[in-house]
Amino acid sequence: MSFSANLIEDYKKAKGMTSDAAVANALPAITKGRLSEVKSGKRHLTEEQAMFIAHECNLEVDWVLVQLAEETAKSEEAKNVWHNLAKKLNKSVTAAILALIVVFGGLDSKQADSPAFA
Repeated sequence: MSFSANLIEDYKKAKGMTSDAAVANALPAITKGRLSEVKSGKRHLTEEQAMFIAHECNLEVDWVLVQLAEETAKSEEAKNVWHNLAKKLNKSVTAAILALIVVFGGLDSKQADSPAFA
């Protein structure tokens, strides 16, 4: 399944929608027919639609747009460049999340008395 199709399914689940018609009505500038083409892999979401879903599902917009660019790239070289950038973004986001967990929520009262780097 394509990234665009997966993103649509994620949006559909996140919003509790049961029909593609409901999704088509909620997304900007898309018809039921175009939505069907995106889900079948014949077409892709637009940047506007992908960003809308990212905002609605609390996804990183940067990551979503890089994934979309990889999906829509015309050459293998361009696909590889976008893919490598997506991997770097994933690592950066993961590192940031881990840092936040350590700083704001990674310590409980039992761990506070023990050395952090024993």
